Amino acid sequence: MIVGSRPLKKSISYIGLVFIGLIGVFPIAYLFLLSTKRRLDIGDVPPSLHIDWQVVIDNYKEVLLHRGYITSTINSIIVTVIAVLISLLLGTPAAYVFSRVKFKNAERISTTILSLRFMPAVVVAIPILLMMRFIHAENTRQGLIIPYVASSLPLVIWMLIGFFDEIPKDIDEAAEIDGASRWRTLRHILVPLVRPGSVVAGIFAGIFIWNEFLVGIYIIDSSSLNTVPISDAGLISAQRPIDWNIAATVGVVTLVPLLIAAFAIQKHIVQGITSGSIK
Repeated sequence: MIVGSRPLKKSISYIGLVFIGLIGVFPIAYLFLLSTKRRLDIGDVPPSLHIDWQVVIDNYKEVLLHRGYITSTINSIIVTVIAVLISLLLGTPAAYVFSRVKFKNAERISTTILSLRFMPAVVVAIPILLMMRFIHAENTRQGLIIPYVASSLPLVIWMLIGFFDEIPKDIDEAAEIDGASRWRTLRHILVPLVRPGSVVAGIFAGIFIWNEFLVGIYIIDSSSLNTVPISDAGLISAQRPIDWNIAATVGVVTLVPLLIAAFAIQKHIVQGITSGSIK
């Protein structure tokens, strides 16, 4: 009975995983399907699986060429990549200090840093706009990158503290005995060890930055500098009904770069999530 139950449990587990996978994939597949339809066909229930490639071309041409989503996507990629890299560059040594250097109220300070990340954007949007005006960064990519770094840095620091804590301090002591400074130990020994954690922290920061809307719409006042979420706001208008086929196409265009990035670094994602200890 015990022997027979093991394959049964495994089969049930696989069925459950397949079911969960289908639930996760269905909205994405439905989004792709809607992006291939005309506006008049959106209300069909169930939706037709027939694809008219001329309609597909027209929808994507409308989004990419006439509505400028190529430019918006490029802007989002530039802003997100630069903001994430700066956040990691600043957050890694900060997390190292919180993990390795013991000082008064260190845990309280690190918790306070994390709490800043959860401050509602509507509270800080106007002060950020005024600060960007003061330094003449309004309506520029720099004006987006600076607040995005500030908002993502607490999360990056907090996540990396946990990864640094998992690295045995014996490694630091051995490097110190060999004459390495703290900076050299961090740069040449600990940073490579904590790389999976850096990838995970960068991914979470990148997702938040890519989807950020409220601060961006305050700072950017030029269509040539719009990020994808800001351009998405133009789909909703009180003067005309929403073109749901175009909205679905925009969703696909927004999603594709994220999927490409996820597949490109999936190995590092798995390493970062599963690295619970240093062997």
